[in-house]
Formats: sequence, C-alpha cells, structure tokens
Amino acid sequence: MLINLKNFEKCPQFDEDYFLYYEDFDFCRRYAKQGHKIAITQKISVVHQPSSITNKNPELKLEYSIYSYLLSLEKHTSKLVLIYRLIRITIAALILLPINYKIAPVKIKAIGKFIRHNCRLGRTNC
Repeated sequence: MLINLKNFEKCPQFDEDYFLYYEDFDFCRRYAKQGHKIAITQKISVVHQPSSITNKNPELKLEYSIYSYLLSLEKHTSKLVLIYRLIRITIAALILLPINYKIAPVKIKAIGKFIRHNCRLGRTNC
C-alpha cells in the first residue's frame, strides 16, 4: 500500500481494533468515505514473503482472520449481512465439529471474541 501523505493534514492511522487481516481493507474504506482516492495498479509489484510466525500457528491465524472479517462486516456493511455471515460461520463450525475438532472450535472462539468485543464497546445488548 502506498499512501501520499501530502493529501492528509495528519498521518492516517490503521484502526487498532484489527490485529491481523482486513486492516488494509478497513483503512481504504474509511479514507474513501472521506473523499480520498483509492486505486489499484499493476504497474507496481511487491513480493510479500509468507509470515514464518503466523504459519507456525494456523489455528490462531484462522481465529484472527475470522474475527477481523466479522469486524469489517460490522463496520462496512449492513447488520443483515453481518448477522447472515455470523449464522453461516456458526453453522459451518457446528457441522465441522465432529469432522475437524481442531478447526471448528477456532471458528467458534473467533465468533465469541467478536461478540465479547462488541459487548465491551456497548454495540450489542449482552
């Protein structure tokens, strides 16, 4: 991601609610809403090496990916879309539970983490 800092009065910030994944999407959506241009080009390429840290713990990687995905849906879509995806991920995790006992609980944990986060912020009735 390249950012022309001359277009900002103060340095643009990533949302600290994100730890991994979707932080760039959120960043672009927020600044596009403020009128900044967001563009994609094939003229520049960057080789991104896979992380040696996140690949050591695929369950944690999945947990943060789902959590950040739900956070992005909450911030940038309708409640209906968020509820639909929450239900879909929950049902998929429950169906997966007897088949893959490692992944299913991670999905459920990510959903719980998202719900707890919203409760702390007072976004939902808990």
